[in-house]
Amino acid sequence: MLIPKYWAQYKQRFELSETADNSSDDFNSKQATIKRYGWSDVSQVEALAHAKARVKEAHQRWLEGEDIVRRERREEYNESNGIPIREQIISEQNFSESGPTSGSLESKVSDTQLVVTRNSYGAQVANVNNIAIIDVDNKDLLGHLYPEHYSPNGFMPAIPTYQTKSSNKLPVWGFIILFIFIASVIAWLGLSWLWLLVVMIGATVYLWQQASQRDKAYMQKYTAEMNSLQPCITALIQQRVANHPQESFRLYETPAGFRIIATHDTISPSDALVADWFEYFHADANYVRLCQAQQCFRARLTAKPWRMDEVEGKKLAKDIPAKNFWFDAESMDADSSIEQRQNDLKARKEWINNYDKYAKNYRACRYVERFTGKETSHQLEHKDIQAFIDWHDKACQVDKELEMA
Repeated sequence: MLIPKYWAQYKQRFELSETADNSSDDFNSKQATIKRYGWSDVSQVEALAHAKARVKEAHQRWLEGEDIVRRERREEYNESNGIPIREQIISEQNFSESGPTSGSLESKVSDTQLVVTRNSYGAQVANVNNIAIIDVDNKDLLGHLYPEHYSPNGFMPAIPTYQTKSSNKLPVWGFIILFIFIASVIAWLGLSWLWLLVVMIGATVYLWQQASQRDKAYMQKYTAEMNSLQPCITALIQQRVANHPQESFRLYETPAGFRIIATHDTISPSDALVADWFEYFHADANYVRLCQAQQCFRARLTAKPWRMDEVEGKKLAKDIPAKNFWFDAESMDADSSIEQRQNDLKARKEWINNYDKYAKNYRACRYVERFTGKETSHQLEHKDIQAFIDWHDKACQVDKELEMA
């Protein structure tokens, strides 16, 4: 897993004229400030050294004429920028045949390694190296089941062509023509313009009623389609274990989709079978990219802040303070002053304490069902998988009658 403990950032300003020919038109005309992140599992000093080395490497490519990214920015889901997960590590432990152990991750390759981090919006996330977790979003299932109604790139339904052409445009044009005709008659006969006002009010009421009926019909259809998603994902898993009797899975419902955990064997995120599962179950594309880049599977353990009542009630801020915090208040490469960073750290710590307290009132997912192939036993074959499942269910509070968030 690529989840470094220490982070640093370093920036340096360069002049192209340092190596340019004095006769060149570009002499003393080009400059660049290059900023890079560095990371390490050993120390903050090594992380800073790594950042400086990356700046040096980028500078050399710039001198050679390559169009480089000057300042690396924090990107969600590791948008192919080659930078590992930048999240604060909360805890580490192993799950092995002898049971869970805390502390260093130095163990056999076959052991299940778990790192709990705090993500960019403050929630706790489990990162595990060899137990497959598949994240499926409702929007992806809707796009798969009802491609004629939903955009493949978004959650909102696409507007059917027949609605825009016949249901909407025709009544509007009809009322425009009617208004013009009535206005002409009123002008010709010299009647009161109140008649036109009466017709306009009547038309507005009619159109409002039509829109309300369409909205109601849409909500009924949307509700029916949402209700079809759990039977759909259930059928997919049942078909999967029927065709692959050596496989077994646990299904969980999340606030915006489903979580599937493979329970029959440990597996690497780079395994071809994992790619097959991701495609078969219509896994979230961002999640798939992150798993493959960081070589781990992820599962959110606590609530998203904006789904919590405490945020709406102003007891908790929606955004975690010091979101771009790199876990070292006295880092020599920090853009802000040490005093400012220390104040940010204090606000961040206070927010985390409140968030962790309020998050106990919510569960991250709800256990639905287990699906077992005919060639797998009713008991999990691996004790480390069973130990992780027990830990996961407790951390997510799956069995408690709490609101999902």
